[in-house]
Amino acid sequence: MNRRVNHDLRHAAPAGNPENGVPYQRRGGVESHEPVPTLFRQHATVGTGSISSKSEHGFTLIELLVVIAIIAVLASMLLPALSRARESARSTQCLSQMRQLGLGVRLYVDDNADTFPRSQHSAFANEELPWERSIAPQLGSGIASWTNLLKGIYHCPSDIRTNPWSYGFNVYFELGADDDYTGKPQTWRHAAQLPRSTSTILFAENNSSADHIMPHFWISQEDAQDLASRRHKNRANYTFADGHASLQLLKNIYFPPQNDLWNPSLAQ
Repeated sequence: MNRRVNHDLRHAAPAGNPENGVPYQRRGGVESHEPVPTLFRQHATVGTGSISSKSEHGFTLIELLVVIAIIAVLASMLLPALSRARESARSTQCLSQMRQLGLGVRLYVDDNADTFPRSQHSAFANEELPWERSIAPQLGSGIASWTNLLKGIYHCPSDIRTNPWSYGFNVYFELGADDDYTGKPQTWRHAAQLPRSTSTILFAENNSSADHIMPHFWISQEDAQDLASRRHKNRANYTFADGHASLQLLKNIYFPPQNDLWNPSLAQ
């Protein structure tokens, strides 16, 4: 009978507490009646799958659509602001370039007996170089390498056309007494002949393929088709005969008969 008891003890279930499910721990091969600490019990039961935990999950389709919609709204708000900032930067660069044109002409005038350069409108007929070549040395380039300026100072960053230059010279500075214009026979080939150099336009943004602008043919604003008067947010940059440049609305530059800053005899 003792053998049977020993056999039953060897095959008995491990000691524990079946009422509350708390397992006992073993020490040195001897089963202890002290309960396993809670922390270890959780790890043990999780390992065996007896305690379930909430599994992680990805975004649902609705959540993804909401995120995409929020991004679209933010983009629609930011893109116009970024576009305006880029255009403002391009306009500022254009203004700087036109100041350099004004400075280049002033230096040319000082080196050439107070005489303004000519555009292709009259340069070849008078056996002179047009302004884009004649003022190249004053702009840091040589007459032979003046084409290097076509991708720099001579081109407005907002001008998307493929024309070689973005700016036009005011032909009033090269008209002769036999031409047809208001104020004849007075001419303005020399800087000293200008009544108001600070308010007379020297360069403007060109809307044609020519290197000059011909305002002496205009009668109204509708005639100013060779002028890019809205290149920069409905405005354009202008260089004046004294060398300064500014961003202006067309009505501030040309609004006959009240305002005409192209004709030296009318500029005020």
